[in-house]
Amino acid sequence: MFFKKYEFNITLIPTIAFIVACICFILLGFWQLDRANEKNSKNSNYTLRQADNSIDLNKELSIENEESLLWRRTKVNGSFLNKKSIILDNQILNKIAGFNVLTPFQVKNSQYIVLINRGWQPNLTRRDLIPNIQSIEGDIVIKGHIAKFPTGGISLGHENIETLNSSVFRMQKLEIDELRHFLTFNLLPYMIYLDPLIDKGNYSTFKLPAPGSEKNYGYAFQWFAFAFTLLIIFIKIGVRRKNVIKSKK
Repeated sequence: MFFKKYEFNITLIPTIAFIVACICFILLGFWQLDRANEKNSKNSNYTLRQADNSIDLNKELSIENEESLLWRRTKVNGSFLNKKSIILDNQILNKIAGFNVLTPFQVKNSQYIVLINRGWQPNLTRRDLIPNIQSIEGDIVIKGHIAKFPTGGISLGHENIETLNSSVFRMQKLEIDELRHFLTFNLLPYMIYLDPLIDKGNYSTFKLPAPGSEKNYGYAFQWFAFAFTLLIIFIKIGVRRKNVIKSKK
């Protein structure tokens, strides 16, 4: 009488390689899930802060406390310092290259200055052209969202601040110490994204503090799928059927 029996036929080294690779894929999958959870936590905090009452920076006693103010809606009375507008270069919106227009703003009846993000513009036809940045004179009340300075960017050469004319300067990235030296040491450690925008033709680039958690879930699924596929291949290659004759009693 015959019966079928399965047996493994893989040597030690391939087995170890399979175990190591499979563990790595699984760990990478859980790492991506952790990243997604971190982003979701930040975004939930953002949503809660957006629901809070708007902050009046002219009355806010903890005006320098970045962590307590981030992602809050705000309003502030003061005046733009039009002589030091900044073009933040290499900013992409909807896969189009452009720049953000940033202008320092003097908080009324205080020593503080806050950087205002006035929105995004597409690059001009030539790099040597200077964008027409509207001067906004006199006292004004602006509204917007408090956020961190954008990270990233590279410095082309040793000089990060490029003078375009007497009132417009181009930067490749924002560094708080450099900005404080260039503008004033009383520069607040965050910026305000205008909402609503003042300049016609500009586009808002304000977004969630940690977008893209959906991508992390997708990457996690891919890593787990790799581990599962590797397991199937391992079993397919390593397991075979063995025919054994069983003696009759």
